[in-house]
Amino acid sequence: MMETHIKVGVIGPLWIRDTIMRCFDLFPTIQPTFRLSDEIEEARDFTVELSEEVDCLLYSGRIPYLVAKDEIPVDVPAFYIPLKGSGLYKALYKLNKKNDLTHISFDGIQNEYIDIVKTNLEETFEYSNFKEIVSLENVEDLVNYHLENVSRTPAAVVITSLKLVSESLTEKHILNEWLKPSEEDIVVAIERMLLATNQRKQKEMQIILGRIFIENVAVTMNEFMTEQQVQKRNHEIYRMLLHFAEQMSGYLTALSSNEYLFVTNRGIFERITEGYKYLPIVDEVKKKLGVHLSIGIGFGFTALEAGSHARVALIQAQESGGSCCFIVREDRSVFGPIDLMAPMKYPIAVTDQLLIHQAELIGMSAANIEKTMALIKRKKKNEFTAHELASVLGITPRSAHRIVQSWLDANLIKVIGTEKISRRGRPRQVFSLLNNKESSG
Repeated sequence: MMETHIKVGVIGPLWIRDTIMRCFDLFPTIQPTFRLSDEIEEARDFTVELSEEVDCLLYSGRIPYLVAKDEIPVDVPAFYIPLKGSGLYKALYKLNKKNDLTHISFDGIQNEYIDIVKTNLEETFEYSNFKEIVSLENVEDLVNYHLENVSRTPAAVVITSLKLVSESLTEKHILNEWLKPSEEDIVVAIERMLLATNQRKQKEMQIILGRIFIENVAVTMNEFMTEQQVQKRNHEIYRMLLHFAEQMSGYLTALSSNEYLFVTNRGIFERITEGYKYLPIVDEVKKKLGVHLSIGIGFGFTALEAGSHARVALIQAQESGGSCCFIVREDRSVFGPIDLMAPMKYPIAVTDQLLIHQAELIGMSAANIEKTMALIKRKKKNEFTAHELASVLGITPRSAHRIVQSWLDANLIKVIGTEKISRRGRPRQVFSLLNNKESSG
């Protein structure tokens, strides 16, 4: 079996090439592609260039990562090599050979790493540390910060995370060291990147199952249709569903005359749906053939689990009125409908003991409460009237008022005001959902 290599785009300064190459030699499954330059702004162009070619991006440090951050696609994992204690040992060793360490002015490294190194080396030096985020935009501020510290404490030396700062201080004859990641820091960063990328790849290769149900197959057939017309129509439905499955690089099979099963993998499904935002097949079939599809997508760690979740997802789609698609993920959370600006998210099974207790008080299942709340949040930003609740749930206003009263009694909602209406009638109370902390308080 051929070994799969992970393609990594490496972006940073020229000096890091030999060091990081030695580190990558420890990882035979990684295939690095280098884009290196001492011009930090080129990190943006390198990111755009590599994004289509690699599985993930690795930056030499936080600065090039921040420079390129806006150009990193959401579907490409990106990592940077952090400055930690191991690189500090080397900087301290070099400085200690030149000067007694009594006070050090730092930037770009966290206090906790400095304290760990001090303890391990049994050092007693005092230090000050630049508190703001280090970036290319505050090079002058960094230089001035270190100069002020040296002027107050003439014996002070500087350890800086920016080469430009180090060069400027050297020109001013200030003893300093440029803090760079050590090989140990780089190896740890590569290990973390490899783990995260492998986990992502495994997730993308996860098999998902989908169930497609034709809701109104009998309604759209009339008694005057010939057998040939019926067969032609069924063939057209199948052809459109087959094209949909082919777009997903999936496999389609019929379970019955009005239900189909398709199989694909998660990575392809996420890319085609643009992260669960876009699934045109439902609208396409409705507009062209007048056929209403309900689709349930199931994620799972096994085919059995994915199939079970697909069945539950189909039920959620049908209970929401059909002509839509829902997803049940491996953690049994529901997401949908796809194609809406604000899809719902709610669990199938509720483990929140407070909510379960509140549900028992009002005679309504905790899962139904979660689902209803998700509906409300999707329709209107956490605010609703009893009449709006009736519309959302498809029930009578009287029934909605009973639910609202039971929710008030169980401290699930609160009254936040009244709705002004121009026509005659009593003003309608406006309610808001309480979070768990508010409802338990």
